[in-house]
Amino acid sequence: MIVRNTVDVPIAPVPNTSVLRGKELVSPADEMGYTAYEIVLTRDQNEVELHPGECLASNHMYYCISGRGRCSLEDGREFKVTPDFFMAFSSAVKCKVTVTSDDPMRLYCLYCQDDNPSKDGVVVRSLSEIIGTDRDVDFGSGHSRRFLLRDDSFPITVTNTTIMMGDDTEKGVPMWYKHHKEACYYISGNGKYVWEEGKEEAEFHPKGTAFLMNKNDPHYAMPTGEAITICAFFPALVGNEKHVFSGGYSVYGAS
Repeated sequence: MIVRNTVDVPIAPVPNTSVLRGKELVSPADEMGYTAYEIVLTRDQNEVELHPGECLASNHMYYCISGRGRCSLEDGREFKVTPDFFMAFSSAVKCKVTVTSDDPMRLYCLYCQDDNPSKDGVVVRSLSEIIGTDRDVDFGSGHSRRFLLRDDSFPITVTNTTIMMGDDTEKGVPMWYKHHKEACYYISGNGKYVWEEGKEEAEFHPKGTAFLMNKNDPHYAMPTGEAITICAFFPALVGNEKHVFSGGYSVYGAS
């Protein structure tokens, strides 16, 4: 388990692009199958180009945590960017984002290898589109709302996940994806994670904490009230996987 609090991470250039600076929450050295950064854009930054760089074949993805704006693609398509809006692009797709709100736009950015660059590699979804559909998976102590799955042709899954303690989770909510590398970036709520059979624990920081299960670590989540996290899994989930301590249910590779 690797734990990183946003406040402790220095602002630095995002290596996947020549124009962005942010906080590196999942680094290449972590060997998670993807990298992740938090960046903040302001209204005075007109038409910021989001692209993984001319020499890098990386999918690039963006989850809007706060702020508002618009995203424009080279083919003329345009999307409104609002909180809990998610965008995933192939390395072949360039886009520009303009902040339209007085409040800064806080983006969680993810990059992963793109083996099949395509101008058609575009997925945009809002959280409201997913709630109540088959991408809204109830795992007993919360909901995993899945913006990307294997069938979307991206190598990772990105979710908005809510979690809370229940009557039957006095020791915490048991979690383990045995067959996936998982990073959870807590953006709301209080609580802690416990792992290594209770020998290690770390609290959520109010300004954001990233927990990286780089060793497929079995762990317990112990939120105080409801907590919200952006989760990323490598390889991508098929769709109906759930956290279980008995072995990490996964049907990755199944037809």
